[in-house]
Amino acid sequence: MAALSGWITRGQLIHQASHDVATLRAGKPLWQWQLRQPSDLVASRVFGAADLEAMPHGLVITSRDGTPFEVGLPLAVPVDLAHWPLLRVDMQGNREGVLDVSYQSTESGTPCAADRAAMIPTSAATLSIDLANEAWRTVDGAPCQAPDVVAYLLRLRVTMPAGATLALHSVALATPEPAKLPPTIDRQTADIRLPGSESSANWTPAARQVAGYRTPVIRLPEGATAEAMLLWRDRVRQYWPAAVVLPFGQALPRATSNHMPTWLDAGVAALYLASLVWLAIRQRPGVVRPWTEVAAIAFGPLWLIAGLRWGPGASIPGITAFLAALIYGGQSEWRRRPVEWGWFGRTWSDWIYPLLPLPVALALTLADGHHLLHLDARHIAAYLAWALLQQWAMLALVMGRLERTGLPRPAILLVTATLFGLLHTPNGSLMQLCLAAELWWAWSFMRSPRLLPIAVAHAASALLVESGLTGHLLRSLEVSARFFQ
Repeated sequence: MAALSGWITRGQLIHQASHDVATLRAGKPLWQWQLRQPSDLVASRVFGAADLEAMPHGLVITSRDGTPFEVGLPLAVPVDLAHWPLLRVDMQGNREGVLDVSYQSTESGTPCAADRAAMIPTSAATLSIDLANEAWRTVDGAPCQAPDVVAYLLRLRVTMPAGATLALHSVALATPEPAKLPPTIDRQTADIRLPGSESSANWTPAARQVAGYRTPVIRLPEGATAEAMLLWRDRVRQYWPAAVVLPFGQALPRATSNHMPTWLDAGVAALYLASLVWLAIRQRPGVVRPWTEVAAIAFGPLWLIAGLRWGPGASIPGITAFLAALIYGGQSEWRRRPVEWGWFGRTWSDWIYPLLPLPVALALTLADGHHLLHLDARHIAAYLAWALLQQWAMLALVMGRLERTGLPRPAILLVTATLFGLLHTPNGSLMQLCLAAELWWAWSFMRSPRLLPIAVAHAASALLVESGLTGHLLRSLEVSARFFQ
C-alpha cells in the first residue's frame, strides 16, 4: 500500500507541475480567485457592515452605513507577492470608493496594510495595484516591508458611501517579468536537489538560493514516501510558491497531463448506475452471486476515493456512484431479510474485543504525537455516524458476501481489510493503519456479527489519531485528492 500511495503521489506531483509550467509559459496567473459564490471568500462572508449577494457575473456587496468592509481571499497555498506583485481586481462600482490592501505573511506575523492603494471608479474596471510600490504600515503606523511570500492572510478593504454597491468578478496576481524555465525538463533537470538524509522540517535553503530563484526546478529525495514528498513540497513552497516540484528521476511530459475528462467520468458513472439497476432487477430470493455483488458494491466507493474524485472540486459522477453503491447494497440486504448480523452488542465481550486498536492508537500518540486537539461534539457525533456507515458497508455488505464465496476465513479477512485500506487511498500511512485495524474488526465481526461496538471502536481510534497524531506520523486523515492539499 505504501508503494501504491507513492506511485499515485508521484503522478499527482507531475500533473501539478505540468499544469503550473504550462500556465507560466502561457503568461497566465498562477494565483487567481474567480468570485462567484460566498464560499469563494474567507469565511464565506464580508467582514464589516455590508451585505453579500451572489450574482451570475460575480459577488455584489452593498455597504450599509459607509464604514469600511473587508473581503478575504482564501490562501490554499502560499503566494509569491515579491515576484508577482501586480494585484489585478476586476470590479464595478456604482459609486466612487477607496480600496486598501492588507496582508499577514504567517499566523504569527505582523499585519500590514497599504491605505488608498487604488480608487474605485464608477464604471467597470480592472484595477492593477503594484504591491511592491505601496507604502505599507502596521496597525500602529510603523513602516513594514512590501509583501514577499504570504501564506496566511490577504484582504481587500473597501470604503464606499452607504447604499453603494460593488460587484467583484475576479482577483489575480500578475508579474511584470516572464518566468524563466528550461525549454524541456528531463529526468535530470534540477536547480535544487533536496537531501534525503535531512528532515523537511529542519531544511532551510541558503540565502543566495532564495534570492536567486523564483521558479526553481526542485527534485525531491530519492525513495521518499508519499507523506515525505508532500511535506517537502509544502516546505519548498514556504520559500518559492511557484517552484516546479518533481519526484526524483522523473521527466516532465511535453504535453500537459490531464485527468479524465468530465464527459468520460460521467459516462463511466452512467454505465455503472445502469449495471446496478440491471443487477437489482435480476436479484431473486435465495440466489446469491457473491463475487458480482462484491464488485458492484466496491466499485462506486473505489471510483470516488482511489480514483481521486473526492477533492476541493468533488466529482458529481463520483459522488453519485458512491451513493448508488450504498443504495444498491442496502436494498440487497433488505430483500434478504432476516440477516445474520445485528446492530447492538449482546455481551460485554462484543464491546470489549473491538477496542483493541484503541490502546495501539494511544501508544502511537504517546510515542510520536502531540497534545490532544479539541474536537467538538458535533464532529464526534458525525464521525461516529460515518464510522457506522463504513463498517456496515465493509462488514455487513462486502464481508457478508465474501463469506458465501467459499474462500477460507483468513482470505476473507484479508480481502475485506485490503478493500478498507484502499478506501483511504492515497494516504499511505493511514492505508496501512486501516488495513491492520480492519483485520481485527473483521475478525471481531466474524466472531460476533454486531456492528455498533465495532463502529464505536473505529470512531474512538480514529478520533484519537486525529486529535493527537496528525501532523507527525500521519500527515493528515484526508483521502483521495484532498490528501494532496
